Amino acid sequence: MREVQVTKNIVRDLLPVYLAGEASADTRAVVEAFLAEDLELREIVEAAGTDSLPPLEAPAGLEAESLKRTRRLLGRKNFWLGSALIFTFAPLILKPLWLADVAMLIGLGGWAQFLITCKNLMATGLEAPRRWLPRMLWAAVGALLGLTAGYLVQQQTGYHRAIYDLPCVTSGLILWIGEKLHQIPTGSEMNRPTTLFGK
Repeated sequence: MREVQVTKNIVRDLLPVYLAGEASADTRAVVEAFLAEDLELREIVEAAGTDSLPPLEAPAGLEAESLKRTRRLLGRKNFWLGSALIFTFAPLILKPLWLADVAMLIGLGGWAQFLITCKNLMATGLEAPRRWLPRMLWAAVGALLGLTAGYLVQQQTGYHRAIYDLPCVTSGLILWIGEKLHQIPTGSEMNRPTTLFGK
């Protein structure tokens, strides 16, 4: 393994950790050895001190604005979920085939908006509950999408296996998307033992 030469720039990058008192013993030894030889960096450390570092403060009203935005996103998520479910069920009862196709397209647009809203909710830091119910609901939605799509394919092409094959494929796909968007826990998270703090 190639040995890395400690330069002035590396020590300069380590100074915030050193000044905060969070550096390991080895890092402190390297920085202090370098400070003994470099007057400029030693003056920076002496001028900075630990008292002159200003604490970081959040802007006024940030918490209220974050809460308002999260509530708005949760409301939007529920709206798109309801709309998408209605328009996904509709093709199963609509008789003109062209009207069923239109309803399915509207339903797919609703699912796309639902997933976009879920992606935006990732920024809020909300964690998916570690329960099986959300996973089962996402799997059921995937099966519903596959059933509706399979029904439409069967009606238009006469391919009868579509109504059996598509629900399995879409159910797995929807579970994978839900895990990637952190809306449902992964299988390994579900099987992890719960600690005293619920993590």
